[in-house]
Amino acid sequence: MIPAFEDGAWCLPDGIHATTLDEIEERFVVAAPFSDQRRIVFDAFKVWYSIVSPHLTGARFWIDGGFVTHKPWAAPSDVDVTVMAKTSDVNALPIEVQDRIFGLLTERTATGKVQPMSGMVDAFLFARGDVDTTVGWINDWKTVLDEHRDPIPNMVKGFLEVRP
Repeated sequence: MIPAFEDGAWCLPDGIHATTLDEIEERFVVAAPFSDQRRIVFDAFKVWYSIVSPHLTGARFWIDGGFVTHKPWAAPSDVDVTVMAKTSDVNALPIEVQDRIFGLLTERTATGKVQPMSGMVDAFLFARGDVDTTVGWINDWKTVLDEHRDPIPNMVKGFLEVRP
């Protein structure tokens, strides 16, 4: 269940909050500012998730970014998602399925990055059980940014986890 925002806040309280796609849709599309723009982004994410999740049934999907806030100054342009999957599960997939999944991840280039779903999903895959990487993602995703993308001192936020 997605917890309520703290009084006056526009982001989730600290922690990793287990949820479902239906709860995300209700809270961050239907009941959120800029719901029309959020609908388009969320629909793209649902298509992405419907392609990736059936192949990684033991994975955890962490969802973060402006999409899981009610920031008042702008609509979110994408859904940030990190897929934590066991290396053995990924390696056991047929190569054509691995290629399909890897083609749906964000690619960093010399000039920036290329995101799947026309830029509406910012997706990464990392090995579940890699403690250093897990801690790095948690610390990065706890950071709250203001409208200029500067970190807000002494403020942390939570994010969501969906399991197929």
